[in-house]
Amino acid sequence: MEENYAEGTDPVCTAPSVIELGAGSASWRPINETRPYIMRLGSKHEALLSALLCGLDESSRINRFSHAASNARVRSYAKEAVARAAYMAAAFDAGRLIGVVEAFAISDRVVEVAFAVDADWRRRGLGLALLEAATRWAEQAGIATLRMSISRNNWPMRQLAHKAGARFDFDCDEIRADVSVATTASLDIAA
Repeated sequence: MEENYAEGTDPVCTAPSVIELGAGSASWRPINETRPYIMRLGSKHEALLSALLCGLDESSRINRFSHAASNARVRSYAKEAVARAAYMAAAFDAGRLIGVVEAFAISDRVVEVAFAVDADWRRRGLGLALLEAATRWAEQAGIATLRMSISRNNWPMRQLAHKAGARFDFDCDEIRADVSVATTASLDIAA
């Protein structure tokens, strides 16, 4: 199969397509660099990940890291994340990273997923598209559950988990949302 992806990057899959985004939905189509698309990230993308995470406002950092992390801490996190993530994919628009999903192994069949989306791209279905990319990877890797740790006040993440059919477990200030990969595999991200 021919690989068709942005120059100097890795594809999200080996098929000649990645997830292309537009008009609040996503679908598998041939890559078109003039429209947003999702592809797999690697260690060479540490600076891009760091820039996205450092660009989060204080409220978003608290939602993402459970505290107001400093830029130095965020840069350190990005370095650790690219080194130990089981899977990482990002959404790009005109070569600029606009969202990311990171998956970290908890056990053989459970991974914790974390998301970050640029403020200008929120509420457009990007989180759902990133979840779809992580789900496709998880299916191939034999992962049964995608787990999200969500702060109680992070309503967008709670809504994403709800759309994905997550099972919620509430514990003080944090919510654990477990998404069955088999259930999510049939998720219609264009809906």
